[in-house]
Amino acid sequence: MSTFEEFKQHLRSTLAHLYDPTYRPPEDVWAATACAPQQGVEAVQAAIIQAIEDLKPAPDVPPTARGRRIYELLSCRYIQHLTQEETAERLSITPRHMRREQVEAVHALALHLWEQSRIEEIQPPEAMTADAGPSEWRSQVKQELASLQKSAPGAVADVGETIQRARELASTLTSRYGVSLEVELAQSNLLTAIHPSALRQVLVTAISKLAPLVLAGRITLCAEREGRSVKIIITGRPTAAAGKLPDGNLIQEILDTQRGSVEVTADGDRVSFRVTLPSADKVTVLVTDDNLDLVHFYRRYTAGTRYHIVHAAQGQRLFEMIEASVPDVIVLDVMLPDIDGWELLAHLHEHHATRSIPVIVCSVIQEEELALALGAALYLPKPVRRQQFIQALDQVLSQVSTRAPTVRANNAAPC
Repeated sequence: MSTFEEFKQHLRSTLAHLYDPTYRPPEDVWAATACAPQQGVEAVQAAIIQAIEDLKPAPDVPPTARGRRIYELLSCRYIQHLTQEETAERLSITPRHMRREQVEAVHALALHLWEQSRIEEIQPPEAMTADAGPSEWRSQVKQELASLQKSAPGAVADVGETIQRARELASTLTSRYGVSLEVELAQSNLLTAIHPSALRQVLVTAISKLAPLVLAGRITLCAEREGRSVKIIITGRPTAAAGKLPDGNLIQEILDTQRGSVEVTADGDRVSFRVTLPSADKVTVLVTDDNLDLVHFYRRYTAGTRYHIVHAAQGQRLFEMIEASVPDVIVLDVMLPDIDGWELLAHLHEHHATRSIPVIVCSVIQEEELALALGAALYLPKPVRRQQFIQALDQVLSQVSTRAPTVRANNAAPC
């Protein structure tokens, strides 16, 4: 079985030969696109083009949004079949910048295809062979979820976006029962600490359980923040009085690994799946490093997570940047061109306004003991891999004492 990185390399090769009728894609690309070799390479080509179109953002998404940049680059390169130079000109960026953006865009496309193919393997007990018992089923579910988390450590789900994706996916099923799917409320910028594919499967499963009961009625979805949790409620009105409630075992198996829970309830003429998950507020990470290429990698590492990278190329500007961005974590290189990084670390630890901000020293200088003695929360030797970087951010945040929750204005009606 291929790893995500192997699949991404195979997809990159397939994209480079997308219009070559003699090219034979690797086996995992056939599987991810749900195509069989006897269908021919044209089927893979069509599936990949459709996957790119799946990434097309809504019309109201601003031109500068990351999702729109990714879609437009993929569309230019692999749907319109433009060269790198033509694509750069079309997007008004330099060829060098275009090549960097293309790496990120292919990563996003690979992740989309990988998620689709992997989540389909998580099946409820009745879809398994007769000799597969509940314990084997639970083991399989946990293995698949572990694979998702390993392929995208630190991934978070935008709840509103995931609800819309699930609605589009499940509408084919609900239309068979004459059931309409409606989103009553989905607060904007609502993030939860679960892989988007896992959350999408939770929603689709709940909808599929309700659809046969509702028959020609409607199912509503509602999401809101409640304290430090996100609550998602999927509700239907059965055509007959509810007897035995729908089974929520698969949903609970998925949520068990995400510190979440599900409750299936009947209230009058309504049956609801009430899903509770931990919220995942955006975390600002201020990186102080003069290596722009490395900062670009950090941004790629944290794409699709709750971590947002801001950058200070000069140590002299660090306190100015701290005041402007109010970071939750600082990643500091001690080999800076304009100031001694060790001295800067000491100042951060001594200053009353910054001593509570955890600092990760990330450097080629192998001085972990000195870094910790001067107040760093963690030391990371360069070069840093993606999983190491995400785990380090998770670790230092968990070490920070609990802070008062941020109060946000919220005029939305409750679910």
